[in-house]
Amino acid sequence: MFDWLTRKYNRPKYPTWGDVPPLTDMEKIGQDMSKVIQFPELTAAPTVPKEVPKDTGGKIVYSIGLTDDNRVSIVMGYSSMTMNAAGVQQMIEQLELFKSQIEKNEE
Repeated sequence: MFDWLTRKYNRPKYPTWGDVPPLTDMEKIGQDMSKVIQFPELTAAPTVPKEVPKDTGGKIVYSIGLTDDNRVSIVMGYSSMTMNAAGVQQMIEQLELFKSQIEKNEE
């Protein structure tokens, strides 16, 4: 009824080294290095000239400067602000305070 032991199963045939085809002519030439053309020796690359940035006449986004009466002037877009030395010192202190608050919040 069951002939498991006597039955021959159709098992797949796996490739072996005997199934590999012989070398082609190009592979034979590749194995013989005397027939291969060698690359030329490497030389130093030519130096690339430095590019001088072209002045495109870009738009000024902001500017900081001094007025005739030694006040600091800040211009951003359509807004401008002029301060004396005490105002500049107070703004620096406020910016330092804001910077320290940001550092504390990041921690």
